[in-house]
Amino acid sequence: SAPLSPPLLSFSFPPSTPLAPPHSRAPPSPLHDPLRRTPASSKPTRISYPTMPQKDGKLLMIPGPCEFHEDVLEVVGQASPSHVAPSFIEEFGSTIEMLRKVFLTSTGQPFVLAGSGSLGWDFVCCNLLEPGEKALVCNTGYFSDAWANCCKAYKGEVVNLQMPVGDCVCGKALEAALKKEKYKIVCLTQVDTSTGVKNDIKSLAAIVKKIQPDCLVTVDGVCAFAAEELRFDDWGVDAALTGSQKALGVPPGLMVCVFSQKALRTVKQRTTPILSYFANAAHWLPIMQAYEERKAAYFATPAVTLIRGLYVACKMLLALGMENVFDAHLKTSLAFKAACYSMGLSLVATNKKHAANTLSAIKFPEGVTNAELLPKITKRGVIVAGGLHKKIKMTYFRVGHMGLSAIDPKRQHLVTVIDAIEGALVECGKKIEKGKALSVFKAAMGGYPLKSSL
Repeated sequence: SAPLSPPLLSFSFPPSTPLAPPHSRAPPSPLHDPLRRTPASSKPTRISYPTMPQKDGKLLMIPGPCEFHEDVLEVVGQASPSHVAPSFIEEFGSTIEMLRKVFLTSTGQPFVLAGSGSLGWDFVCCNLLEPGEKALVCNTGYFSDAWANCCKAYKGEVVNLQMPVGDCVCGKALEAALKKEKYKIVCLTQVDTSTGVKNDIKSLAAIVKKIQPDCLVTVDGVCAFAAEELRFDDWGVDAALTGSQKALGVPPGLMVCVFSQKALRTVKQRTTPILSYFANAAHWLPIMQAYEERKAAYFATPAVTLIRGLYVACKMLLALGMENVFDAHLKTSLAFKAACYSMGLSLVATNKKHAANTLSAIKFPEGVTNAELLPKITKRGVIVAGGLHKKIKMTYFRVGHMGLSAIDPKRQHLVTVIDAIEGALVECGKKIEKGKALSVFKAAMGGYPLKSSL
């Protein structure tokens, strides 16, 4: 396949760079699309049109789905080949191999199924948890609640380790829970999209391995993977799940999950039937292995066009390098949050160190409501998300800054968002120094050192 153009990653904002107006897109850095071929030649054609906007021309900056690269959208929009076409077999096999590099694993087994990220809970629970076995759910918000319900659906016994709203999982609390009783799996959410709180998977996994080495460490990374640092092998993760529509950079419809060899042995050694047909890993493992060996296989028809989009997206991520991807999200997050602080805004996260790099959950300032602020942001060309956590739903809003918006800052998506939030706050009667937040953001993007860390 054709090589990609030089990486998109660039953090400098030269003085001559104009600010992008709210309804516009900066032209993308062109990439060769390895899937497009001219009829008379094997050389790839170059795609050079601007990012495909929403139908209404607005910028989608919710915590997923987010803005997608035009090369991915081009491939997803093409006519579907057969799921056993030689070209697709090569693309799917290569995608499985690339996913190992994205998840930073050499021995993990990727699974790619048609479905939302939530299917990942089913995949983990039905395969790794047998009826009557205990799951410790480290609960940091809405999606932890949902994962607990999924465990119960497969007849698991659930113990909730509940954290206060806005807090991350406390290591001492986890240690105490593990010393109290034995668990088959521990369920960790790397970033809970409802609160914008990030958990320290490295340290939490180490606690589990120290106290209960046989316990399986499972991670929901729907709003984290391919953006937040995750080292599957080095940190001893046994199952990690995500959806395609966030930092992976592919429209909704794919669930991606990686199992460790320990997790695969757990599936093989079960003493009770797997309580799912479609999500049964025993059905899917030979399919994934066959495609990776560049052979056709069938259990259920894969989402062909989305997998082809994932093939392109993975090539982009690996062309940048995962370390650079992690750094880009860290830097973008710090800069955006600094801009928010300069406008007098604060986060749901109780500690800035535990705030996610993929989104910001931002409290409404005093005297401003959801109904007042969000429509004013929308009319300035930006779509953000309202609150989700049931206890604080009407007190905050959420802005996604992952995937394309973070790894290609030349598009100036966050510049557009900051401008829209500032204008909306001023319209709501807040006294804000015009242009200060953008100045803070641009200075931060040019000034923060690159470093991957929690």
